[in-house]
Amino acid sequence: MKFTRILMLAMLSLAISGLMFYVTAGVIRSSWTDIIGEILTTGVIIFILLLIVYVIARSAAKKAIAARKKSLPNQEGPKP
Repeated sequence: MKFTRILMLAMLSLAISGLMFYVTAGVIRSSWTDIIGEILTTGVIIFILLLIVYVIARSAAKKAIAARKKSLPNQEGPKP
């Protein structure tokens, strides 16, 4: 897996966790270290989930391409 794809997944997960924090920011008042810790912890969990989904989707796509390249068996039947 390329490093850039992993980096993109990490940035996406941090963006999603930051957005989730922004939506729920008014619930509890906390310090900057708590805010950063919450965003990073949620980002790690989201990153792991996105990585699992990415690996499953990539393997499914490879299997679909391999199945498409595979030739169909000859279905003419026996010759008289």
